[in-house]
Amino acid sequence: MNHKNNVTMSVILIICFLFPAVVFAQGIKERMKERLPVIIDLKTQGIIGENFQGYLAFISDNIQNQDVLDGENMDREKIYSYIAQKEGATIEFVGQRRAKQIAENANPGEFLQNEDDSWYQK
Repeated sequence: MNHKNNVTMSVILIICFLFPAVVFAQGIKERMKERLPVIIDLKTQGIIGENFQGYLAFISDNIQNQDVLDGENMDREKIYSYIAQKEGATIEFVGQRRAKQIAENANPGEFLQNEDDSWYQK
């Protein structure tokens, strides 16, 4: 192959490898954006909080919108898995690191979970 064909083939291969990741990330981003108003409402009502592993959890027996939490947590797990793979870390480590970031940026009154499973309001 000549140089032009090599460059063309390289660009095609790069696109083939990157495009699925872009589509994957875009789909997650869109789903998370769609769920955000419901999540904010549930947090404001004190129904859900952020656990110490980087996932949403119900803090009482008042369970509403289970499908929203399940979808959000599944997408978070996919993101944590992707980051863990890129960084050579565990999903648990990435989730716990993210939980700390979430806690730092949480709004006053939001529920957060300590590592001993106890809940507190920021």
